[in-house]
This record gives sequence, C-alpha cells and structure tokens, in this order.
Amino acid sequence: MQGSGNVRWVAVMLMGLVACSEFETGYFQGRVNEATEQAVINRYGPPHKVEQREGYQTVWTYFDRGSATSGYVGTARSSYCRAYVLTFDRQEILRGWQQQECRN
Repeated sequence: MQGSGNVRWVAVMLMGLVACSEFETGYFQGRVNEATEQAVINRYGPPHKVEQREGYQTVWTYFDRGSATSGYVGTARSSYCRAYVLTFDRQEILRGWQQQECRN
C-alpha cells in the first residue's frame, strides 16, 4: 500500500502547484489599475528583477520555480519556471502584467 500513498502525495503536491499559479494569476488580474508597488512588495517581497522603461514605466519580474526556497540566479535551471512580469506607472500603480515561461 505504500505505493498508493506515494501517488497520493505526488497528486496533492501537483494540485498545490497548480493552485498557487492560478491564485497568483487571479491576484494580478483583479489588481490591475489598483495595486501599488508597496502592496505587491508586502505580498511577495522585493521583485527578482527591476527595469526602468521609457514613459516612466517600471517593470518588475518575479520568478516562480515551483519551490518557495529557490532563489533568483538570473537563469532558469529547472524544468518548471514561470515569470510574472508586472508593469507600474509613475504613480507606482500596477497597469499590466503577463505570465511567461522563463527565458534561459
């Protein structure tokens, strides 16, 4: 019976990963034109990458590698990696976001 216990454990872990990704997507969808940079920092911590663009836009990127303990090293080395790319205006309000595959 131990084999079936392992299968259940893996299934629960996979459902958790999917739920986390869906939850984050829902958070960003519901917060466009509303969330501030500070609110996002309070929820997720500092972004892994920050870029300044023309027109006073700031672009933040968070990398989700499927583990709360994985850190940002600049490239994706695991098979699972999603990037959440957030665009803020000069008033520090979230104006857009995208979920992307990480680029190596």
